[in-house]
Amino acid sequence: MTRIADKRARQFWDLHHLVATALDEFAKQNPDQPQPQCCKQKGFDWDEAILFSPRSRWEDMPPALFWNGPVVRVMSDLETTFKRTSTSLTGRLTGHL
Repeated sequence: MTRIADKRARQFWDLHHLVATALDEFAKQNPDQPQPQCCKQKGFDWDEAILFSPRSRWEDMPPALFWNGPVVRVMSDLETTFKRTSTSLTGRLTGHL
């Protein structure tokens, strides 16, 4: 597996499935947000891309703008969501939207 080169991205190995378990619980408690449509193995989520707003606050887990996988199959949709979010944020910051 190749590491993600972008310094803003976080990629790690969740040996004891702590993050996967927390994300699964969060998804169950927040059915109105995007939900992963795949990638369960032995009861745990794996190989998913999750995109949060750049202004997200982590006191409580913020809603995802995008959440799906496996990563190799959802890159196009992830990129589209990222570009749409970036364009919207840029417009708000410059007062054009």
